[in-house]
Amino acid sequence: MNEKPKILIIDDEQGIRDLFCLLLQPMGYQVLTAKDGIEGVEVFKKEKVDIVFLDVHMPGLQGPAVLKIIKQMKPEQIVIIFSSSSDPNFVFESEAKNLGAYTCLYKPFDIDGILNIINEVQNRK
Repeated sequence: MNEKPKILIIDDEQGIRDLFCLLLQPMGYQVLTAKDGIEGVEVFKKEKVDIVFLDVHMPGLQGPAVLKIIKQMKPEQIVIIFSSSSDPNFVFESEAKNLGAYTCLYKPFDIDGILNIINEVQNRK
């Protein structure tokens, strides 16, 4: 029996957080959200989450710093990091993977791609 994973979305854009909730909650996933890196780390400390979707660029604590903190707390944590495809800093993908990100996504999101990643992670358990 594969239980639906609990998913944490860390993004400063309300629309992105809402998108994940609207997409995943009707499918039975429990979705937690955080509006920035600091709140994201706090939620991560309190909740047992299976997958973290993490934005690179946020006010305050940036995505790579959040990724480092999460990986220090739980090295096996699955973290998918994402950024705008118009981001001029395309080195983020190799940096993110070096920090332990599972994979990288670019906005705007491919909904099927998000679901495929979630299914892939679920099937690894």
